[in-house]
Amino acid sequence: MQMHTDDEVYAVDNVFLGPPGTRLPWRARYQAYGVGAFLTALLLGLEIQLGVLGIWPIAYGMLAVIFLTRQICRHITYEHGVLALLRTLWNEVRAPRQRSAPAVTADMSLPDIRRREQY
Repeated sequence: MQMHTDDEVYAVDNVFLGPPGTRLPWRARYQAYGVGAFLTALLLGLEIQLGVLGIWPIAYGMLAVIFLTRQICRHITYEHGVLALLRTLWNEVRAPRQRSAPAVTADMSLPDIRRREQY
């Protein structure tokens, strides 16, 4: 069952309410299911590579996936989709940065520090 809106601009955010005749206890946009499925696959692949399989790592990982999906989907609107969000992230990561001056370090040994503390 789908909930259709009256405005065609907002039709992108159709919400999947569940199979016909029943209703899921939450409302989620189609994009949220896609983002959640991607993050779940990423999490399980990471856990397999690290070798931390078990009920508790998977359970805590799924809680993290739910939290990350909600945080990511807050930035997805009808004007800015998932690909626009990924493109923005890529551009922010790859943007040139100003090089800062190297940090100045003091070349003092422990006896020099003790002598200065006495004065």
